[in-house]
Formats: sequence, structure tokens, C-alpha cells
Amino acid sequence: MNIEHTILYSYYAAAFISLRFIPRDKWREASVIFLSQQFVTWFFGLLVVELHLIEYPVRELAEVNKTSFLFEFLAFPIITIFFCIYFPQAAVAWKKVLYTSAFCTGLTIFEVVFVKYTLLISYIRWDWYVTWVSVYAALSLSYFFYKWYFKIKAE
Repeated sequence: MNIEHTILYSYYAAAFISLRFIPRDKWREASVIFLSQQFVTWFFGLLVVELHLIEYPVRELAEVNKTSFLFEFLAFPIITIFFCIYFPQAAVAWKKVLYTSAFCTGLTIFEVVFVKYTLLISYIRWDWYVTWVSVYAALSLSYFFYKWYFKIKAE
């Protein structure tokens, strides 16, 4: 087994284990966040791959589509759950921006490492800052949808 497959299997394990850390009283909210984010990431992930901006040389379900099933359909939606349910609603604006930026930076760092040292992802016409901005937009969109759907008032 090569390093790429080891990383993929490790991420699957981490994704499923992380579900245990969702509070019981947040499962209903988590399921809505998960499904709504899957819709967004699946659509835009396929769009980016079909426009030949990014390529996933080693991926799951290679015969079915060209995107990363793990990231688009499982990992990023699960990360979005934690982003939304632990979002600092009562904080001042700069802390909210910092919170969102920390998530984006963490995800972007992992992606840049994968681009540089593995065959899990390859940039064709893409850069790390595009990832950062798109992750920021996706997380923000998901949080606004979460607030709207569950009628959460800003404090």
C-alpha cells in the first residue's frame, strides 16, 4: 500500500471517529449541516475538476467521477459541522473572522502539503489562496444557511 492510500484510509477513520465528538443534542443540526454542505461541495468540486483547475490522480471511485469522494462528500462536510456548531456567535466580529480564518488556514495547509508531497491532489490552474477563499466562502455560506434554517438569532 502506498502513502496516498494510507492517508486516505487514515482520513476515513478520523472522519468516522470525529462523529463521536458531536454533542447528542446537536445531531439534528449536524445532519442538516452535513447534507447542505455535501450539496455545495459536491457541485463545486465537480465543477472545478471538470474545468481542469484541479486534478485528483489518486482517488476513490475513480471509475465514477474525477473528484475526491473523501474530501467533497465526507471530510469537508464533517469539518463544517464542527465549524457551525462551535461558531462563536456572541463574539465580536474580529473573533468570528479569526475563527473562520483559522479553519480555512488549517485546511489550506493540509492541501498544500498534499499537493507538494503526494499524488492526492494536483493544481493545474489553481493556487492555495483560491482554496483559502473558496473554503472561507463555503464555510460562511454554510453557517448562514445553518442560522437561517434553525432560526438562530445573533447575540
